[in-house]
Amino acid sequence: MNYLYVHDMYDDNYTSPPPLRRLTILDVPQAEIEIRDILLCWYETGFIPLQQSMALKKEFTEHKHLFVRHTRTLCRLIKCKAYFFAVKRVISIWDNRSLECQYLAYLLNKYAHHSPEA
Repeated sequence: MNYLYVHDMYDDNYTSPPPLRRLTILDVPQAEIEIRDILLCWYETGFIPLQQSMALKKEFTEHKHLFVRHTRTLCRLIKCKAYFFAVKRVISIWDNRSLECQYLAYLLNKYAHHSPEA
């Protein structure tokens, strides 16, 4: 199936960058819509609180636990080929110097060596 911003669900890149709005299944594959929500949750409830709590040991430990749990979920999804390529596309339009983008690129690289499941 052709979408507005990708040719198929296994594309590495967008045909043109999507706008900063909620996308639909006409714009991108369903897996990407889902992974965008999951990445937002990972970022807002895992990554950012962990970064902000670095100075406070008790808070850091609590936030680290949540970050690890969210990251595990994300890693399970990345093993699926459709989600792998969805994450790859999403971070392709992020600032590649940001820590969150670099960390997700690391996860993609880590799981690129495992053949993603269909």
